[in-house]
Amino acid sequence: MNRVEKAAVIEELRTALTGTTVAMLADPQGLTMSELTELRALLRQQRVTLQVVKNTLARLATAGTVLEGLTPYLVGSTAIIYGKGDPTAPAKLVAAFGKTKPTFQIKAGFAEGMVLTGQDAMALADLPSREVLAAKLAGLVQSPLRGLVSVLYGPLRSLLMVLEAVKQQKG
Repeated sequence: MNRVEKAAVIEELRTALTGTTVAMLADPQGLTMSELTELRALLRQQRVTLQVVKNTLARLATAGTVLEGLTPYLVGSTAIIYGKGDPTAPAKLVAAFGKTKPTFQIKAGFAEGMVLTGQDAMALADLPSREVLAAKLAGLVQSPLRGLVSVLYGPLRSLLMVLEAVKQQKG
């Protein structure tokens, strides 16, 4: 690969990584091409990309970006898994894939502006999705409000029942 091609790869990778909310560095060593292709297809369904890159090019592409903190983990064979959106979705896919292929290891990760160790990145797989967490939060907020409305409405309902009873007695 000549200098112009390397510059093009660096710029292409930098552009692809712009706006990334989740990224993981994996060691693809020991995987066959068909297994990597299978993982790429699974990730693509979640709009996540897997790209095997040279460490030097990855260092240059991440320099000056939010992913610069991943530089110390760019050693050995490296595949970058990156996407925009819910950080738990790719972690769940990678964790499920890793269970069937024990040679596949996550070196480090990046989610919501934080650099994570490999274990922390895989811990994202155990978290519920952002939508589920939002629904739980809405339920927690709604529950006390529903109770408050019931408490405030109770005396009013009792008063209306008394007035209705008086109306029926006179009427």
